Amino acid sequence: MRVKAVLVIFLCVALVCAPVVSAATPDAVAKMSTKGTAEVNGTVTPAEATVFHGDRITTRAKTAAALALSGGDQVFLPEQSAALVRQAGAQVEMSLERGGLVVVSRGVQPVTVLAGGVRIVPSGAGIFEIAIKGASLKVAARKGAARVVASDRTVEVTEGNTLDATVVPPQGGAGAAGGLTALQTVAIVGGIVAGVVGLTLGVVAFKRANPTDCRVTGTTSPFTITCP
Repeated sequence: MRVKAVLVIFLCVALVCAPVVSAATPDAVAKMSTKGTAEVNGTVTPAEATVFHGDRITTRAKTAAALALSGGDQVFLPEQSAALVRQAGAQVEMSLERGGLVVVSRGVQPVTVLAGGVRIVPSGAGIFEIAIKGASLKVAARKGAARVVASDRTVEVTEGNTLDATVVPPQGGAGAAGGLTALQTVAIVGGIVAGVVGLTLGVVAFKRANPTDCRVTGTTSPFTITCP
């Protein structure tokens, strides 16, 4: 009788818990809108899609993708770009593998960007452009300031300036500072280099203290980001 009772309990637990486990899904990190053709984990996505932790986003030619993060920040990817989305608690990190991206930060829990083994951390609200091509890294601060953290140093990019650097992995592989790489050459260029990531920013966007509702506009590449 005791064996039957244990068996009944086991079956009840299995029947009740199995649907709950199978229905469990990860939390959404962002909503993505696309002009052109974008892929998530190798699959072409519709114009509107949901992005989760661990998703890899790639954009094809003549494409721009806009991500609206749950924390309020926005990330824009131009054509021929690829980035991996990660989330730990409330912190979102975009790992830029190639191409570029634009971050519109609200300053509450700024999204961070990992590019070429270097971490870019907005100091608060602002608009930042990041581009990586081989060992060449560019970080432009259109509004606000950002810190570029490497294994050998931390460089601040202040508003209206662009960092032009070369990233080089330290000898022996991953660096000591959380797996970051080193900066071989660093130059701070006064002014914003046009077309850092292939997206044109609307003038209103970076004149506002806290830009809101930014979106990709235009019908062909290069697209424009406007913040009405």
